[in-house]
Amino acid sequence: MEQFKVICVNDKFKPDEIPSNLWVKKDEVYTVVDAKYLLKQHMSVGYKLAELNLPEDCIYQYFIANRFKPVDQDDLEAEAALQELLKDQFEEYA
Repeated sequence: MEQFKVICVNDKFKPDEIPSNLWVKKDEVYTVVDAKYLLKQHMSVGYKLAELNLPEDCIYQYFIANRFKPVDQDDLEAEAALQELLKDQFEEYA
């Protein structure tokens, strides 16, 4: 699984269920270690971040991808890494 770096561009509207110390911060860089389609968010892509380990009992385990943009890579490299992360899930929902 390829990992890639993203920078947070939107830290607004934190869900109450996520502790403040585990919430993303605008302009901070994070490492995407997993991605999946989120059924409850209308099949939006969500990212699991290496730097923020949400508690297992939290209803949220992934951060919506549109809160981030790629960093230190051109868009094609980030897109390729994301497609690799999502490949198995796409086949599952197809």
